[in-house]
Amino acid sequence: MTNTITVPFYDHELYVVEHNNEPYVPMKPIVEGMGLDWKSQLNKIKSRFRKGMVEITIPSKGGEQSMVCLQLRKLSAWMLTIYPNKVKPEIRDKVIQYQEECDDVLYQYWTTGQAINPRKLSVMEQLNEACADYKRDEAIASKFGKGLNTWKDVKPQHESKIQSLKELAGELVLDFILMETGKGKIMRS
Repeated sequence: MTNTITVPFYDHELYVVEHNNEPYVPMKPIVEGMGLDWKSQLNKIKSRFRKGMVEITIPSKGGEQSMVCLQLRKLSAWMLTIYPNKVKPEIRDKVIQYQEECDDVLYQYWTTGQAINPRKLSVMEQLNEACADYKRDEAIASKFGKGLNTWKDVKPQHESKIQSLKELAGELVLDFILMETGKGKIMRS
């Protein structure tokens, strides 16, 4: 069975697939997401990256399909083969956007040892936001008498969201510290 991870990237969903204990990326969604011609990029991938390229059968909404995949470690090298000044003007910004993020991720990894997806909040950040929302709504309800009835309806929703995020956080023992500003903060104990 193939492990597939969906990676949200701006207005597209890209994928990472585990194959022989190594991450690969299906290239067609990336190429088409950038607005590039798939056939010409496929030829480039086959000629320049044939040692890092494989066809993998991947489960999809329409059933299993075979996709050309490139080793994730070769993705930035492929990105460097695309010259923004040689693509159609209407896709130039998208190509540059992909390349700049790829550059930033590589730089973050080499300088800090990790790269964080800026579009995906960690469970801890989501938990912080949920605590802040809880504190804000609780404060609003206590200021306005009519808000108390609404608070009775909303409170279980907040508590349910916080509980599910705590479970996602796994084995961490969490202490909630709700500051006066309304911003929740999660700390490990």
